[in-house]
Amino acid sequence: MDTAGAGGGGVGTGGGGVLGGGKQPSRTWRRLSLKQYKRAPTQDTAERTPKKWTSLRQHRRTAEESITEMESSPQTQRRTNWAVYQHFSTASDSPTPLLVKSRGASETVNYSESDQQPDACERVSLSPNNKFVPGLSDDNGDILRDFSKLGCCQKITTLLTSSHQFNNLQVEMLYQRYFLRTNQSHMVHLLVLLCILFTCMAIAVVLSDYETQVQCSLLLLCCILIYLVIIGIVSRSGLNEVYLSFVSYVVLATFLLIELSFGVLTRSQAVTVPTLVFVYISYSLLPVKLQYAIVAGTIFMLSQLIFTLSMEHGISKQSFINLLLLACTNVTGVMMHYPNEVAKRQAFLETRQCVQARLTTQKVNQQQERLLLSVLPRHVAMEMKADIAGKRHDSMFHKIYIQKHENVSILFADICGFTSLSDQCTAQELVRLLNELFARFDRLAQENACLRIKLLGDCYYCVSGLPEHRPDHANCCVQMGLDMIDAITLVRDVMDVNVNMRVGIHSGRVHCGVLGLCKWQFDVWSNDVTLANQMESGGIPGRIHITADTLKYLGNAYQVEPGNGGERNAFLKDHNIETYLIVPPETTYVSQYYKKQSPGHAHNGNISKEFRIMGHNQRHNTFTCKDEPELNHGEVDEYLLCAIDARSIDRLKSQYCYPITLKFRDTNIEQIYSKVPDRMLYTYMTCTVCIYSAITAGHVIILPLSYLLLGCLIVGWLTIVLSAAVIFRNRLMEMTEPLKKASQTINQNRSIAQTLALAIIVCCFLTSMTPLIVHKLEVCFNEPNLNSTEVLVVENPNMRESTCQLLFNYLTVCVIILMILVAVYQVLISLVKLSLLIFISSCYFIFSSMFLSSRPIEESFWIRILMFVVMLGLIVALILQAQQTEVTSRLDFLWKLQATEEKEDMEHLEAYNRKLLANILPVHVAEHFLTLDKPVDELYHEQCDSVCIMFASIPNFSEFYVELEANNEGVECLRLLNEIIADFDELLSEPRFQCIEKIKSTGATYMAASGLTRNTSDSKQYSHVTAMADYALRLREQLAYVNEHSFNNFRIRIGKF
Repeated sequence: MDTAGAGGGGVGTGGGGVLGGGKQPSRTWRRLSLKQYKRAPTQDTAERTPKKWTSLRQHRRTAEESITEMESSPQTQRRTNWAVYQHFSTASDSPTPLLVKSRGASETVNYSESDQQPDACERVSLSPNNKFVPGLSDDNGDILRDFSKLGCCQKITTLLTSSHQFNNLQVEMLYQRYFLRTNQSHMVHLLVLLCILFTCMAIAVVLSDYETQVQCSLLLLCCILIYLVIIGIVSRSGLNEVYLSFVSYVVLATFLLIELSFGVLTRSQAVTVPTLVFVYISYSLLPVKLQYAIVAGTIFMLSQLIFTLSMEHGISKQSFINLLLLACTNVTGVMMHYPNEVAKRQAFLETRQCVQARLTTQKVNQQQERLLLSVLPRHVAMEMKADIAGKRHDSMFHKIYIQKHENVSILFADICGFTSLSDQCTAQELVRLLNELFARFDRLAQENACLRIKLLGDCYYCVSGLPEHRPDHANCCVQMGLDMIDAITLVRDVMDVNVNMRVGIHSGRVHCGVLGLCKWQFDVWSNDVTLANQMESGGIPGRIHITADTLKYLGNAYQVEPGNGGERNAFLKDHNIETYLIVPPETTYVSQYYKKQSPGHAHNGNISKEFRIMGHNQRHNTFTCKDEPELNHGEVDEYLLCAIDARSIDRLKSQYCYPITLKFRDTNIEQIYSKVPDRMLYTYMTCTVCIYSAITAGHVIILPLSYLLLGCLIVGWLTIVLSAAVIFRNRLMEMTEPLKKASQTINQNRSIAQTLALAIIVCCFLTSMTPLIVHKLEVCFNEPNLNSTEVLVVENPNMRESTCQLLFNYLTVCVIILMILVAVYQVLISLVKLSLLIFISSCYFIFSSMFLSSRPIEESFWIRILMFVVMLGLIVALILQAQQTEVTSRLDFLWKLQATEEKEDMEHLEAYNRKLLANILPVHVAEHFLTLDKPVDELYHEQCDSVCIMFASIPNFSEFYVELEANNEGVECLRLLNEIIADFDELLSEPRFQCIEKIKSTGATYMAASGLTRNTSDSKQYSHVTAMADYALRLREQLAYVNEHSFNNFRIRIGKF
């Protein structure tokens, strides 16, 4: 085998090799490896783009890792491929990981050192140390305003008077765009509901015998017309956030108009009922900022106060209770609006962080893939990554990555006159020239459907027809050779140096792949490769030398003339190879142009200028981050903007959720979602305390003190206090162990939290309604016994009727505030809320019939109709709000889950790339190409003062290699060579050889070096030189072991410097 020369990729001749122009038998392609499985056909290297995915963290060898010293006998314990791969990817002494983190990644979600790696249900939520707080910042400024330096009162005042807004206007715009369609849809639903509700109320008012029925009906019809116009405006696709806010203010104005008009026209306390509904809608269903919702709620409450003062000489009990419940509704609205807004912004920010982390990892992954694919073809790299991701199988032999391809063309090209070229340039300029020239060859290979195999000094060779077969492979190689000659002509014309390309082409069979366990280099082997190499050696500068096999594939596409290769090359003469020379076409216009523009006066001082003339300063194959702009927030925001525009709430809901229950169709996703803790449990309990306090105050004011009232209130408060103590576990200084476990269970399990919320709501309803109903029965149905001597004063019927009216009004507002309490608990699913609301409203209508029994039948009937319409509208509004909240929460969770999974997939792929890179390049070399701040035109070179280099070759392996049908056309011979090189690689895993770095293996030649880094070089005692000598002896022992078990007589020749 040819191992040291320019054609080192070729295999020696051997007795069974098929040489010359003989016809080779046609064979079908099949994978030549121990692990057989089908693989999807890959696209052409020039057309296929890398698949973008995510990264496992790179494990590194720690000092505590026990490494046993291997015995000196050649019977080395055999390892699997991936055990050795893991060793080489973790044994680096460099403290810097191979993955270089991109700038602008400060917003990515991190876990503290004490946190474990999140499982499936935890990966969609932040760790406790990364909770969302105002002041969370990105690289462009604070995300939210920083209130940490303000006092408590100032903080509350600032929160109430200022709006939530990201300081980064681009992020704020995205957030508004993110919820624009949702808010637009919600607004349409609300307006439709109001139209239906007001229509029913107008019909009921018209059919009743109220004195002001005409005025009230006209007012409702005007509001309906306004809402219909707004629906037409809101339904437009081009609506923006400003118009939506203006529409919300118009709706609030109609609410205020209805409140004032109905209060003036009816002169009744019943106007408090729609006012409570309007206040809650202002906070929960309208897309207005918090301070504007507070202003609207305050105006509603003040108008109610002014109306009460104008209608009465003072504030009665009923008026006081109404104002108290209105204030409670405002406080509840504020407490729900603020954390709900923060939660939505937090969910948006977390999704943005996941997207940013994914894009950052994608950038790094693309960078690694470019570096990886510059060394390995895509189909080989994909197969290796698939093996890393798949299960490992123990086998007698190491995995061999070799494929057999029939009917391909092999091109070898060598620079003639390289010595004279080196005399015209400095060493740095020569390296730069070769780099630019070979980069141009790579681009030409891509254009001509050729796969570059390897560079060996000034030799360049490539193959056409793999990994996918091409019928025009010979034509592609000839065109590639012509373009290479034309490219070197530019160098000759500009620099006035006698350089040229000698090109040899042969068509036949090749085996392609990699050998060994580390420092892989893609190569091709076969007798036909050896012949192509000899065709280049026996060629003529500036001409393309082809065999008869290649000419057969070319047909009449080119003019040829006899090559007489046997006169210039002994190998061709010994094997009687018939050769031809391609008649060159006319000189290209580019060459003529440069002959006119560059009349041969190039000197060293003008080389950089001449490089610019030649166009060599165009960078296409560099691997630093400068190839693509560094990841910035604009890219993240642009990605999110496209995703938001393509996002359809209705489509996502129908695709991933059931229509009624809103549960995820995928049970795994539903299980993950059920385990995500609700961040607003504290808010729910605070609102419960606020609402129940208002109900307690109302009971104390309206109802007389009794044991039943005290007992119900005590039971209710005990339930609320115990529940709050369990939920507010983080706020308590001391807590018993059982209570702490119960608290953790409730906070971490959404199902248990739902059960607790249901129990609290039912308890509040029962303890609130029981005293009221019992007192009503005592007052309204307690007919005086005129025969009793104990009755001294006959009760006034008008007073009893007013008391019943007071209790009815109070019952109505209590039921409404309890229904709002149901809506507060967003942790409850919509069906449970609907059941609770129907239960509460049904109880209300049953009890209200008793309260209205003293009134005339017709009057009580229309009151029931109006209250039924109001209650039904409130139920629909609360369910609508519950559905909207749950859908938004679930789809935000789903989007973040998908973004997280994409990021993790990208990280896994990056880990595979990193493992492959660690087995292709030394870690410090890979870090050089992946470093972010390297200039684009900086080439890698490093001066090492104390390095020991070793070449070890098996000179008689070419005699062993034969291509017969019995050995699968030479594959089994290559399998044995792979085992030998793998054994050599395994020896490097011994601790005493850690300072040795494998450079490459070319054919049967193995190259290694020691002392390449500061950590491995010992300039005083030269321990790395001693280690290299010991390693050379171990190679000899290992080869003797292979000879003994394979019945061969391989010899090893080692040179060390």
